[in-house]
This record gives sequence, C-alpha cells and structure tokens, in this order.
Amino acid sequence: MAALHSLTSPALRYFLEVARCGSISEASLHLNIASSAISRQISALEDQIGTPLFERRSRGMILSASGELLAAYARKVQLETDRVIGEIDALEGLQKGRVTIATTEGFAMEFIPFIIGQYQKIFSGIQFKLDIYSPREVANIIRKGDADIGLAFSLTPSEDIRVLFSQPSPVLAIMHPEHPLAGRKKVSLSQLTAYPLALPYPDTTVRQLFDICTSQQQLNYQMAFVSNYLAALNQFAVNNNGLSLSGEISVRRLVQTGRVRAIPITDKGMGIRNIEVQVLTGRTLPKAVQSFADFLIGHLPPDDVVK
Repeated sequence: MAALHSLTSPALRYFLEVARCGSISEASLHLNIASSAISRQISALEDQIGTPLFERRSRGMILSASGELLAAYARKVQLETDRVIGEIDALEGLQKGRVTIATTEGFAMEFIPFIIGQYQKIFSGIQFKLDIYSPREVANIIRKGDADIGLAFSLTPSEDIRVLFSQPSPVLAIMHPEHPLAGRKKVSLSQLTAYPLALPYPDTTVRQLFDICTSQQQLNYQMAFVSNYLAALNQFAVNNNGLSLSGEISVRRLVQTGRVRAIPITDKGMGIRNIEVQVLTGRTLPKAVQSFADFLIGHLPPDDVVK
C-alpha cells in the first residue's frame, strides 16, 4: 500500500476520500491526516482546475458536476496504479494477488465459494474478498472502483460497465419433490399462484419480474413468506411449505442432492434477465483478476442447463 501511495497524487487521494466520506473531518480520521492539510490540497486542486469540486453544505460536502467527472478519472488512476504494482509484485507468475468480488446473495450462497476454492487449488497465493449487494448496487460498486469483478443478474445495460460474459438466466419454480407440481416439465405463473409462495424483496430481479408478470396477467397470489435472505426462501421449499423462485445457479446443489426440483416457468417475462460478469469500462485488469474472471466464466452454466 505504501508503494501505491507514493505513485498517486496526495491531492487525488484526499479528494477521493472526502468524496467518499462526505466531509473533510471524517476523511481526516480515515486518512490520519490533518483536516487543514486535506483542505489545502482540495483548494489547490480546485484552483488548478478552475472550478469548485464540491458543494459545501451544512451537513457535509457533495461532489459538483465537475467533481463527479474528476472522481471517475481519479478512481481509474488508483485502479491502474494498483494493477501496475500488482504486476510488478507478481512478475514470476500468479504467486500472489487479491481479487475483490461484488455479487448478489444467490451467487454467494454456494457458487462463488466453490469457484474460489477450486481456483485456489491452482493458485493458492491469490486472496479473495467477497461482498454482497443488490443487483443494482453491484454495478455501482464496480463503477466506483470498490470491487474488481461484479457478478449479478441484470435486466438492462449499466453505464460505464463492460460485460465480460452474459448468459440468459430464467427464473425457475423451486419446490419439494413431493409437491403437486413437481412432476411437471414446465409450469405457468397461473399454476404457481395457486400455492403459498416464498418471495424475495422487490430490489431483486426475481421479484421484479414476478411482480411485472403477475400484474400484467392480473393474477392473485398468497405471499406466505417474504425475506431478504435467499437461503430462508429456499428452505421454505425444502420443507415442502410452498414454492420459491430462483435461478438455477443459486439452487444447483439443492437440485443435485434431490432436496428440491427446479422447473422452468412458461411465461416469457420470467426469462428476460441475464447473468453478467461485470468490470469497469476502460480498465486494464490485473493479471490475477483477469485470470480468475476467465476461470469464473468457464464455470458458468451453458444455455441448455435448465432445458
């Protein structure tokens, strides 16, 4: 980290920390730098550029339009510096490195930990950090440079995000093998809504697609259980209390062990989302990040996995 600091401008570092914290005093605590020093660097930066970078308010500081542009640039400078330092440290190969992943809960329950474990059997010196967000937040985290790789279900393109891999990921009906619908090859929403449902919160793509499709068809349903914890929703189905909804990748091991069945839904609107592996546009990925991204993509499901 010391090498990283010596290669980046103090003014940019201080500027980014103030932007993140929303105040000079809080940035001072995080950086262990005097508030006056940070204030001088920010003022000098504004004088050099010739425009205010922050709007000073009674409750703190927020970026101006010019500040937003500079922040995007400064984050890319820091990421590129980090990459160069990492490449210098790892000239002998993938002996060490760090990969930060932002993803949604569905991927984090089983899939990502399994893939990390498999990767570390080959490259044991690579360390990982995994943080969980809503699908919309994943892209924001990548955009801000707080994670190297984003893995999320997406409905629409995201600005400043480069998609390394995109794969359709329809929503499936998850049920106990003894459920009345478990013997069917496909089911419709009108059939599903006749049974108690365990549903996630509206900030998930599963719930958004379900709400749109049921509203369009004017379907009434019994939401027996709602939670922001996907494992609890799946357990509702495991215990044969009703149905849950999920993508294949989130319940793969439950299906493989025979604890649930995952059945395709015939309504077209339930299949319009994609799995995306996301990185920041314009960023040259560190060697460890690119290597793991390639490894990850190689383990994502093919088109016909749930047909």
